[in-house]
Amino acid sequence: MWWWTAGREGIALAHVDQQSGDRTAWIFGRKTYAYLGSRGVQVKQADDVKPGTVLEYTAVLERAVVDAQKQRHGAQGTGA
Repeated sequence: MWWWTAGREGIALAHVDQQSGDRTAWIFGRKTYAYLGSRGVQVKQADDVKPGTVLEYTAVLERAVVDAQKQRHGAQGTGA
């Protein structure tokens, strides 16, 4: 299954929750298999949510290596 996230094409691994009727797809880079993001879509009618409704969408736009827990990229120390 091919998907796009933030303009990047990827391969998706999907799971359908049979109770709630939503499908969650995790999207990975075609060549690197790096995690690019996810997408959740309703695939069957559930309460007031129609099939095809996008429930959530995420995209990893930046990755960084830091030296300490809770340290942010480009910041010094461990402050939040």
